Amino acid sequence: MSVSQYVPPPSVVPHNQFDTRTPLQQVFYWTPEQWEQFTCEWVRMRRGEFGYLGVEVLGGTNDRGADVVAFMSEQRLNGIWHCYQCKHYTDDLTLDDALPEMIKPFAAALETSRTLPSRYIFVAPRIHPRLKDMVLTPAALKDRFLTYMDGRTKPVAALSSETRAAVRALAESTDFSMFWTVNLDEVLEVYSKSPLFASRFNLPPTGKPRKLLPPLEPQVSEARYLQQLLDVYQERFGEDIATVQHAFEHPDSGEHLGRQRVAFFDAEALRMYARESIAGDTYEELQDDVLTNLIEVAAIDYPSGWDRLQQVLKASGQMTLTGSPLLHLFRNSQRQGMCHQLANVDKLHWCKGGC
Repeated sequence: MSVSQYVPPPSVVPHNQFDTRTPLQQVFYWTPEQWEQFTCEWVRMRRGEFGYLGVEVLGGTNDRGADVVAFMSEQRLNGIWHCYQCKHYTDDLTLDDALPEMIKPFAAALETSRTLPSRYIFVAPRIHPRLKDMVLTPAALKDRFLTYMDGRTKPVAALSSETRAAVRALAESTDFSMFWTVNLDEVLEVYSKSPLFASRFNLPPTGKPRKLLPPLEPQVSEARYLQQLLDVYQERFGEDIATVQHAFEHPDSGEHLGRQRVAFFDAEALRMYARESIAGDTYEELQDDVLTNLIEVAAIDYPSGWDRLQQVLKASGQMTLTGSPLLHLFRNSQRQGMCHQLANVDKLHWCKGGC
């Protein structure tokens, strides 16, 4: 059984736990399709480096050796482009593996409207030193390929005599510095700088949420929780607080409202961090746990909406939560902000009857 066909037993990665294997170890359990998708993500991370206008996965039986393509002009595969050939083998990718693949871009250039890629890159978890060495000496690689084309291996014999001659002639006039190899260490070095890294390898998230400051003007996305706070202020401080602006300007509510907005945006920052750093619906699952705790606190009879709000905010800081990978980042401000997120979607109400 090849490594790519191996399916790890469930006990290797228990549900809802981080993977204890290194990224290098994990990759060898992947399927070829996973390796191809991972390569596509990595290529997209290099858009700025090479000026790619687009990156696409082709793959399949008729890909003509182009698993992932990245193009630098509007002409796409008729213009300047890079071809990434993904290989996920049990052992090293060897020169004997690569030579048959190298026929494909030449044949495609002869039989379709595609141009030759300006780079043809083999991407494999392991590259045999002999292949690396040949790719580093393009003239020697060309000689080896031309010798291969003169042989009678099965891939060469499968070509018609006309195609074989045409491929050989095109190869002879081509600069073989177009062929490159890249190994896993190089791929991971780029990938590890992406927010997708922890998510892709199911690792604990690194870093911390970026601070989000409340904009001076309240946003449409804040409307519902601000309205609920306005209801609370009206009930407690009087009907003359008719708008959010009035609440900002009122001596009794202004500072309180400012603190609630800071908390709301602290929670929003954590939500964005979770979305970019951790696989699955981690933040939403944490919200569900918080709501399960707080909804019972909110259901108690209180003299006013102000009292209910204060009790729920207090309880949010006293909850004991377990299991979430975000807990070490879940500070009091974010806990209170999550209360307002829940109020923003009417899962919590401060004034009786949801006024």
